[in-house]
Amino acid sequence: MLDDLERKLLRILYNFSSLHGRMPRMPELQQKTGRSREEITGALRILVEQQYILWPDNPVLDTITILEAWEV
Repeated sequence: MLDDLERKLLRILYNFSSLHGRMPRMPELQQKTGRSREEITGALRILVEQQYILWPDNPVLDTITILEAWEV
């Protein structure tokens, strides 16, 4: 089960990529979540560990691929 920040980031990534056709940049994630770069990076790593996203070129956010858009 995901914590609030991880769940929020996953929804932002999915909705942003669907609407804009690209992944959000770090300043956009900071604005939308109200969290620091370190907190967001940590939450993204948890999403990778739990196989919700694939992030092959860390720290480049454009390389994120969503594997599972939400918890089942």
